[in-house]
Amino acid sequence: MTKLLGTGTLRRNPGEPEHPYDDGDAMIANGLLVRTAEPSELDRIAPAYAAAFADEAVVDWVMPYTTGIDLAEFFRPSVSSALHEEEVLVAEHLDGTIAGLSIWSETMSATRLRSAAAEIANAAEPALQRTATVLGLIAEHHPEKPHLYLSAMAVVPEFRGSGAGTAMLRHRLAAADADRRPAYLEASTQRSTHLYARHGFRPVGAPLELPDNGPRLQPMWRDPV
Repeated sequence: MTKLLGTGTLRRNPGEPEHPYDDGDAMIANGLLVRTAEPSELDRIAPAYAAAFADEAVVDWVMPYTTGIDLAEFFRPSVSSALHEEEVLVAEHLDGTIAGLSIWSETMSATRLRSAAAEIANAAEPALQRTATVLGLIAEHHPEKPHLYLSAMAVVPEFRGSGAGTAMLRHRLAAADADRRPAYLEASTQRSTHLYARHGFRPVGAPLELPDNGPRLQPMWRDPV
């Protein structure tokens, strides 16, 4: 039987190793531990991120040809930045296998998104050019008031349908409700739109359309409950 201990560790069955976590910042649901990842975990987070996001709609548009590309290395700088500057939630099995990841940030306005788009606007690499297009589009329509921003969430293919996405949403949105903090995101598929709607998000405005037959991103807002 798994027990959460007040000493800051997750103890598994006798003989199994302890797992670090922050008191109040971890939750077990459906056999998954949801917690905030640490910057020191980059080496295990980056490959899991690559596996989870490889076929995500926006990533697929940004990088339509990935043959021969080491996605873990490609995503490593952005994952490292997120681990240091944002809140990276992981949903993992009790053996430590990562099932899903999500990136959250306390956001005051679209300033940071506009700055990120400007930094790579003149990049020569096509993937970075398309990333700048995505950032510029979402910055143009981003709320200019304080909110919790869910910028990305995905589940590793073999664990889809296991409840990892729901577990991460419930965990982080419960904290947002306690802080009376609204939340915002852009859903990239109909399936994710329905998932977020079940957790209190509602569409706001028309979908954002990426060029060249890219995905339609549906802005969604959630008031605290």
